[in-house]
Amino acid sequence: MRMSDYYDVLGVKKEASQDEIKRAYRELALRYHPDRNKEKNSEEKFKQINEAYAVLSDPEKRKQYDAYGPEGFNQRYSNEDIFRNFDFESVFRNMGADFGFGNDDLFGAFGFGRGSDAGNDILAGVNISLEEAAKGVTKKIMLTHVGACRKCNGTGGEPGAKEVRCNICNGTGTAKQTRRTPFGIISTVGVCEQCRGAGRYYDRKCRSCNGTGSARVSEDVDVKIPKGIDTGMRLRLAGMGDYGKSRPGDLYIEVTVEPSRYFTRSGSDIHSDLHIPLSVALLGGEITVKTLNGDKTVTINEGTQNGATITLKGEGMPHMRGSGSGNHIVTITVDIPKGLSAEQKEMVRKLAGSEDKKRKFGIF
Repeated sequence: MRMSDYYDVLGVKKEASQDEIKRAYRELALRYHPDRNKEKNSEEKFKQINEAYAVLSDPEKRKQYDAYGPEGFNQRYSNEDIFRNFDFESVFRNMGADFGFGNDDLFGAFGFGRGSDAGNDILAGVNISLEEAAKGVTKKIMLTHVGACRKCNGTGGEPGAKEVRCNICNGTGTAKQTRRTPFGIISTVGVCEQCRGAGRYYDRKCRSCNGTGSARVSEDVDVKIPKGIDTGMRLRLAGMGDYGKSRPGDLYIEVTVEPSRYFTRSGSDIHSDLHIPLSVALLGGEITVKTLNGDKTVTINEGTQNGATITLKGEGMPHMRGSGSGNHIVTITVDIPKGLSAEQKEMVRKLAGSEDKKRKFGIF
């Protein structure tokens, strides 16, 4: 479900206004609401429509979606992130459909609920150099978080303890619940509260973790960082967050690209300064420029002025989406020599005299 293009789901163009997105959503939500549409795939379609609208109706989420695309956005945003701060109740009431439900009910109906034994998402940071951001790099980080208890291996039972069948759910791990949802009043099968969905529990709790099955652990994690990444971007490592008996949380890595001695960055373009001698500026020549891809030889034209720029196409940062790279823009600084010898000063005077004559006769 998460890999569909949200604009295609709502049938709007990428440049669509918020009013156009809202109208498209209202029409589709009413058409595919399972209380009205009994076709086989209407419920799944209804979920897609709501997910698309939750993102495209939020200016900041839409901006991130446009920047990263469906695949990149999916790596950074979980279902909980997408629907956070999205008020389904008011949205449907404004459509003239008050089903008497809240966001928690909708999360459960859509299967987005984490469950009481699900692990938490966690956030960690990693610093890389600009050169590493250009090439991509794998970084090893030390992560301290909630992991499975080593004594009971996450079961929550003391070693040697016996499992007993849950007398509430009779070993099924589920219990019938009735709730009001966007689909009307329906009965669902939820997780049994006593055994937390396991169907069984231990007659003696693990004394190390007090039956939680979890403990603080430290471990090394290899993080593969793609080329072209920029400061503030996050990578999602599914299932590598805090331990949970039903499922683990996700690990989010926030990247910081450290300032470079040689370069500054503007999107995918790289900027640097190049100092050249006065003689090269006057007569032209070749000079070496440091780039992200190694040293490059560039040609300085005769008469190059201070502050002139040279653009090295494709020598900037790789694009996060698609192929190719930005440019490297080099700004020239002409170094004026100090401590000239008498001979050098005489040469400059002759040069200045010839320039005066050219101006006098209108040559330039």
